[in-house]
Amino acid sequence: MDYLVLGSNGFAQMGDSSFYKKLKIEMRVLLDYFHSSFPIPQKFKTLTYYSVKTFHHDFGDYQEIVLWYDRSYFDSLEDSEIESDIEFFDVFWSWFRVIESADLESDRLTDQIKEVYFKSVDFSKGEHLSVSVAS
Repeated sequence: MDYLVLGSNGFAQMGDSSFYKKLKIEMRVLLDYFHSSFPIPQKFKTLTYYSVKTFHHDFGDYQEIVLWYDRSYFDSLEDSEIESDIEFFDVFWSWFRVIESADLESDRLTDQIKEVYFKSVDFSKGEHLSVSVAS
């Protein structure tokens, strides 16, 4: 299996004291968005799935939504001379181009992420006021 990066929204910002809490919520909302707005077609269900993937960076780990897919299978279709294999290959990549172009930074998605986040914040403890201080 290999993966194709679909992205993130950017709501969770590294350095923010609530980064990991925001990141977890952002990833859950985006994963739900892909499942509901771009369900995996039945013909690809055994070959692909959405997930959250953690990437390592010098400044800290971050996460993005990815589509895992059976790369060796799709590579074999590309090299096939059978018309149905080539058509299946083309349909997969056409579908991927549609999901890849989803606007993950839209106001609608950002507002949805903010709404879920603020429902999780304990205002009595002042969590909504937390800020990070640069050293």
